[in-house]
Amino acid sequence: MKGHVVHSLKTRLSIRVFLGMLVLSAAIVLGAYILTFEGAEQDARQQTGELLDAMEYSAAIALYASDARIADDVVRGVLRGSFVASVRLANDTGLDVKLAKAPDAPNQPIIARALKSPFDNNETLGQLQVALHPPAIHQRAAASARNMALALGGIVFFPTLLFWVAISRLVTTPLLKLSAQLAAIKPGDQQCLSLSGDRQDELAGLTQDINALLSAVSVSMRKERRLRQHVEALEKQYEAIFTQASTGILLLNPDGQCLIANPAVSLLFEDWRHAVDSVFSLLPNWEVQLFSEPDEFRALLVQAALTQIPQAMDLRLQRQNDEVREWMHLLVSCYPHPEHKLVAECLFIDISQRKQQEDEAVFQSHHDTLTQLLNRRGLEARLNLNYAARENDTLSLLLLDLDRFKQINDRWGHLAGDRVLIEVAKRMKNLVRGADLLTRLGGDEFLICLRRSRSEPALHQFLLRLIESISADIEIEATTRDYVGASIGVVEYPRDGTDLVSLLHKADIALYEVKRLGRNGYCLYGDCGLSPVIIAREDTAE
Repeated sequence: MKGHVVHSLKTRLSIRVFLGMLVLSAAIVLGAYILTFEGAEQDARQQTGELLDAMEYSAAIALYASDARIADDVVRGVLRGSFVASVRLANDTGLDVKLAKAPDAPNQPIIARALKSPFDNNETLGQLQVALHPPAIHQRAAASARNMALALGGIVFFPTLLFWVAISRLVTTPLLKLSAQLAAIKPGDQQCLSLSGDRQDELAGLTQDINALLSAVSVSMRKERRLRQHVEALEKQYEAIFTQASTGILLLNPDGQCLIANPAVSLLFEDWRHAVDSVFSLLPNWEVQLFSEPDEFRALLVQAALTQIPQAMDLRLQRQNDEVREWMHLLVSCYPHPEHKLVAECLFIDISQRKQQEDEAVFQSHHDTLTQLLNRRGLEARLNLNYAARENDTLSLLLLDLDRFKQINDRWGHLAGDRVLIEVAKRMKNLVRGADLLTRLGGDEFLICLRRSRSEPALHQFLLRLIESISADIEIEATTRDYVGASIGVVEYPRDGTDLVSLLHKADIALYEVKRLGRNGYCLYGDCGLSPVIIAREDTAE
C-alpha cells in the first residue's frame, strides 16, 4: 500500500510542484498570492462554469443514453480545464464516470451542476460535479501577483514551466500514446494497450480497465458473429422450406389480399395465370378464379378471424376442364401481426387422390357392380321423398321383374344371365331421362323412379315402350338369341304412399297381379284397384 502511494501519479505531481514552488518562489510570491487568491478563485469558478456550460448538453446526452463512452469523453473534456482537479458524471441508473488529475484536498472548492433531460426540462438525469484544483488557483494567484509585480515574473515562470513539464511527461504524453494505440485497434481484434516502463499508477490502472473492456467487446462480437451466422442458417432453412414445400402456404391481410405466397400456391393457378402477380404474390380476388365455391372460402376466413381458432374445409378447385376434379384441404389460422392488425395463414393440402378414392368408394357402395345402376343403398340416398313433399312433386315408381330370366340361366348359364342383365340395364337407360332414377334391387328385380310424373296416357305409352324394348331379342352368343319379358308394378307418390317401404309393398302387389295373369305386362296400383295390362309377344328367338 505504501509503495502504491509513492508511485501514484497524484503523489509525484504534488511533490514536483511543491519542490519547484518552494525553491523558486516560496518567499516572494507568497505575499502577492495572498492578495490575489480570492480573485483567482472567482476567475477559476467563472471559467469552470463557462466550461460546464459548453459541456452540459453533451453530458446530458451521455446520461440520457447511459453511454459510458460519451460520458468518458465529456469528463475528459471538462478535466482539461485549467482549474479542474477531478470530474464526476453520474446518474441514478448506474452510470458513474470519475476522472482526476490531482488528489482531493480538504475544503476543496466544488462546483455541481444538475443535468436536465435534453427533451424534458422537468426531468433531472443526474449531476456533473467538478472539484477545483487549488494548485492551479495558486498558480493563477501567482500569475496575478506577477502582473502586479514584474519583478516576480521570472521567479513565477519557473514553477509554471516545471508544472507543465510534469503534466506533459506524466499525463499528456502517455495519454496521447494510449489514444493512438486505441485508434489503431479494430473492433473485435484481440489487441490490447501497453505503457512503456513498469508503471503502477492510475494510467496503468486505466490501461488495464481499457484492455478488459476491449477483451469483453471482442468476446461479445465473436458471440454476435456466431449468433448472426446461426440466424442466417435458420433463415436459409426456413426459406428452403417455404419455397420448396409441396404444401401451399399463403398469408392474407384482414381484407383477404395476398401478402405472400410460396411457389406451391402459384402452381394451383395453372389454368388462371392472369391471377398470379408473381411467384410469391397473387392479384386481388384471386379466390374467384381458384375455387369453385369462393364464398365458402370467404366464410371460412371470416370464421377463423372471429373465433381465433384454426378452421378447416375441403374445397374443389375451379378448372377450365370440368372433368378435372382437384380438391384442396384448407387450414386457416389467424394471429396478430406487427405490421397488420391480423393476418390469416392458409395451408393448401392436395387431397384430390383421397377425394377420388372416396368418390369411388361411395360409387361402389351405391351402385350395382354388374350393371352400374344404383343399388338399394344408392336409391335411398338419392330418393328424397321429404324434398319431393316440400316441392309438391309427384313420382312414379315402377317395380320391374324379368320374365323367363331363370330359364335363360338354366339353359345358357349364369354368364349368359349376366349379359342379359347388362343388356336390359342398357335398354332401360336409353328410355329414362337424366332426372329419373334407375335401380337394380337385386337378382332380376329393378326399380325405375320417374320424377315429375307423366300424365296417365304418357305413362302408359312409356310402359309399352319399356316392355317392348326389354322384350326384344337379346344376343346370347354369336349365333344364339333369346328374350326375356318384364312384369311391372306401378305406384304413384304421394297418392299410394309417402314412404319407400309402403310404396314398394304396393308396387309388389301390382307386379304379382301381372305375374298371376300371364306376365309380360304392367299393372297400376290406384284408387280404382289394380289395372293390369298384359302384352302378348311373338316368339322370334332362336
